[in-house]
Amino acid sequence: MHRIGVISDTHNRLDSKVLDIFCGVDLILHAGDVCKTEILEKLGTVAPVVAVLGNNDSLPSLRIKERRELNGVRFEIIHIFPPRIPDDTDWLIFGHTHVPCDETVKGVRLFNPGSAGLANKGAPRSVALLTWDGNKWESEFTLLD
Repeated sequence: MHRIGVISDTHNRLDSKVLDIFCGVDLILHAGDVCKTEILEKLGTVAPVVAVLGNNDSLPSLRIKERRELNGVRFEIIHIFPPRIPDDTDWLIFGHTHVPCDETVKGVRLFNPGSAGLANKGAPRSVALLTWDGNKWESEFTLLD
């Protein structure tokens, strides 16, 4: 596992640029507010997708939280930032705010790719790529506008 595409808050809008940006990734993580399964199907043509349920989703196949271990690093994917930062994970990937975030608090990397569907709160539309450098995951945001 060397490259991961991270996306959130598509709200049933998938910019065709996202498929190009994610070309060649090994996995796509969608942090909720997918809204329609067609979004997951389109993303799935690029790579396997792990998605979580957002507050605007009614997709019965999605769970509120997913966990994955990738290259020995523990990832938790959730839509709405939890009341407390979990201490049993290395990365907490979330959506909902539509604002990109990449910071470390109490040893946990808090990561939000921003909104791929609609700009909000002054933040531009964006997605992110995570790349394994052999020792750790590095992040890079890509603006869609």
